[in-house]
Amino acid sequence: MTEQLRPTIDVLDAAAYLSVSKYTVINRIKQGELKAYKQGNIWKIKREWLLEYEESLVSQPKGANP
Repeated sequence: MTEQLRPTIDVLDAAAYLSVSKYTVINRIKQGELKAYKQGNIWKIKREWLLEYEESLVSQPKGANP
């Protein structure tokens, strides 16, 4: 599915990719767990940042909260 990701995506696309709500994505951004920048009032996430975040979820020890 990574082939379908544009170079820069918004919160809704990131949420759909990760199968979480947009609020979860926004919370992860505000907590510093997911890199993003604001373009006007819209959060933007680079594809590589999203994939790095996804990899960090996969590499977490079992029982750790994502």
